Amino acid sequence: MDLFGELKAAAVSKNEEGDFPDWLLAGVLEVANAPELHGHRHELVELLLAQVRDYDAYAGAGCFDASVTAETIDRTLRLIRRQ
Repeated sequence: MDLFGELKAAAVSKNEEGDFPDWLLAGVLEVANAPELHGHRHELVELLLAQVRDYDAYAGAGCFDASVTAETIDRTLRLIRRQ
């Protein structure tokens, strides 16, 4: 599976787990379904994939929590869309 396929699979899986918001899924799928538009942003897409995998709806609740928030993912999506 290529990077964009992995991104799509990870986002759908997180959403099906129940805590990954639909609005965030829509943004990630917009990128994942358009490799021709975002392929030149390979490093940012890799970062996005890692963030999706580490997403936690309760991120920041612990002292040294390394999980990722929705805001962090949304920020990365905006960077990717800037082209």
